[in-house]
Parts: sequence; structure tokens; C-alpha cells
Amino acid sequence: MFLELLRRRNPALLTAAADLALQRRIPPNTFVLDRDAIAANAAVIRAEADAVGLALYFMTKQIGRNPVITEALVGAGGGETVAVDIADANALLAHGFRLGHVGNLVQVPTIDIPRIVAAEPEAISVFSAAKARQIATEAHRQGRTQDLLIRVADPARDTYLPGMDGGVLIDDLRTTAAEIAALPGVRVVGVTTFPALAYSEAAKPVPTANFATLLRARDILEGMGLEVLQVNAPGNTSVYTLRTQAELGATHVEPGHGFLGTTPYHLVQDLPEIPAACYVTEVAHHVGDRAYVYGGGFFVDDPVWLDPEFRRTVMVGNSLEEIHEHREEFHGAGSGTTGGFGGIDYYGYISGTPQTAPVGSTVVMGFRIQSFVTRANIAVVSGAGERPVLHGVFDQAGNRLPTYV
Repeated sequence: MFLELLRRRNPALLTAAADLALQRRIPPNTFVLDRDAIAANAAVIRAEADAVGLALYFMTKQIGRNPVITEALVGAGGGETVAVDIADANALLAHGFRLGHVGNLVQVPTIDIPRIVAAEPEAISVFSAAKARQIATEAHRQGRTQDLLIRVADPARDTYLPGMDGGVLIDDLRTTAAEIAALPGVRVVGVTTFPALAYSEAAKPVPTANFATLLRARDILEGMGLEVLQVNAPGNTSVYTLRTQAELGATHVEPGHGFLGTTPYHLVQDLPEIPAACYVTEVAHHVGDRAYVYGGGFFVDDPVWLDPEFRRTVMVGNSLEEIHEHREEFHGAGSGTTGGFGGIDYYGYISGTPQTAPVGSTVVMGFRIQSFVTRANIAVVSGAGERPVLHGVFDQAGNRLPTYV
């Protein structure tokens, strides 16, 4: 996992997070985000994107759609955002940000179309002519033209993560695109897919078959006389991948874990982005030689959890000195008692006895976070290397929690 990387490249975040937990200023089951590091990471991503001619949509789902962090990424009210589902879009709008790309992974539900169209996003992704027709009808009623991206698919070749398949079949694209382009109220401006890049064993950015499908789709649309303004190619994006994405033909990319410094690439080589997130919890009770810690934030579907190459070490203690010196191993999360991962993570458990990891001990971890599929809180800090400032504790929708100040 990422704890050793954090200890080497951003130890100040671990110290700040542990200190805030020891002071009982942040609760267990909290992701702690380093605003300064994230802003610096975003700056190097932006510089490289500008150098290679790529436009950016920043992903906020994994950081709990946090407004403090989003402002660090795109500026106050900025629109370089991607909303993978309606909850993302709702949070961005509620906190005063504009919508960039909406719906690549989860399309806009029918009930929300009037509101989202009225917000004038830069682009909305559709998987079918039927969804495009819904958006076109509403946009036409509102007297505006909404730009659309067509998500394309070749099931015989493309890679899909579970539950993320879908899109206009590449063999049907010409007919479907013509049907959509004829609708009043919308304009076809490009194509998208997911994931466009894969992590390879050689730690090199490798295009998936989806990327080839994406480029075929671009050529089909251009052959129809449509102007393709976006070839949107998200997936495993960081400074390390941008030049490859641009050279392959992308125009837009969507960094997420890149600005957190927690892509798989960051585990095996030092990249310009530094790790900027950790997880804090607390020992609740013991069962034999296990110390059970409060859960809620463990993303147990991430394959990194199960990779035996990476030690799942945690920091444990009741003082900063002890936390920095004392290590235990994280073994599992979930509702079962037989070990491993699965179920609802009411608790996780680490090695430790009442003597080595007493009840109430602070536990600090480092792993890839996906706040939007957890029940974890988000705490934002700055000045971690000097005098840490806590900007608040938030829920997964970016709302400040008044309980913790």
C-alpha cells in the first residue's frame, strides 16, 4: 500500500493526521487530504497537459466531492470538472462549481435532466440515441443546444470493469450518430470510453483496446462531416501518462488519483506528484490477537489490497513518537470473523493485543481512497510541514460536519 511511500515522500501529512487524531479533532474513519500537496500535484499535471495540448477535467468522486480541494484544483467556481454520476454533479453545483463533463460512467437519470441541462455543462455523455433524445428534448425546450459525447463500445475487444460496460456499438455508430446529430437541441462534439489506459506489469502506460475503439469512432464521425472537438480518454491518468495519451490522439483526460499521487504507477516509481492522502481510524476492541479498528473507508474491491507484493503496514500508537515507531499489519475488513475482505466494513482488523495496540489507539494507514463508495469522512489540512491548519471535516458530498471543528 501507500504508507511507506507517504513516510518517504510526505511524512508531514502522516504527522499532521496523527496529531489531529490524537487531539480528538478528527474522528476515526477519516481520510485526511493535504491541500498543499494536491494543489502542487495539480499544477504539475496542468503544466504537462498544457505542454502536450490536453484539456483537463478533474475527478472529485474519490475525495468526497470536497469543495476545499476542488477549489485548489480548478479555482473558485471553476468548470474543469468531471461528474461521473448525479451525486458528483449535485455536489459540484451545490458548492458553486460549473459542470464540465457529466455522465461518462453513470448517465444522467431522467428526473435530473432538466436541472443538469439548465446548468449548461460543457459536455454530457450518452450511451444511446434514447438518452440523447431525452436530453435533446429538454435542451430544445429550454432554448439551448447541449454538447454531447457519445460513449462507444466494442464488446468483442474492449475492456470493462464490472458494471461499467455500455455505449453505442462501434458497428452502429454511423447510424446512431446520424440520428443524434439530427435532433434539435443537441450537438455531437466527440467520443469517450473507459478505461482508455491500463496499468501494465512493466509500469508503463498502455492503451486498452477501448482506446483503439475511441479512435475508430473519431474517424467515423469525422468521415460523416461532424467536427470532433473531444476525444475523451480517461483512466489511470497522471503526469506520467499525459504525453502517451496525447500522442495516441486524446484531447481531454480526467485526472483523479494522479493529483493524489496514488495511481499504481506511484507505487513502483517516484513521479512528480507526491502522495497526498491517508486514512485515520482508532482501535475499538480486541478479539484474540486482533485489534479491531473502526471501518467505513476501506475500498475492498481495489486489487492493490490483495497484492502480496505490497505490505499492508499501519502505524499505531497513543503519541506521535509511538505512532512513528510502532508498526502492525492490516489483515482484513468486513463483517466476517474468518479473515480476508468482504461484506460491510463495520470494522477492519490489524495485528495487535491490548498491550501493543490498546483501545483508543490512533491508527494511520495509506491506501488508494474511493470516498464516494465508503462511509468515510474527509478532513482537509494545509501547512502540514509547518503549522497544520484543519479546514474542516466533511461528508462524502462535500458538506461540512459541524460536529468537528
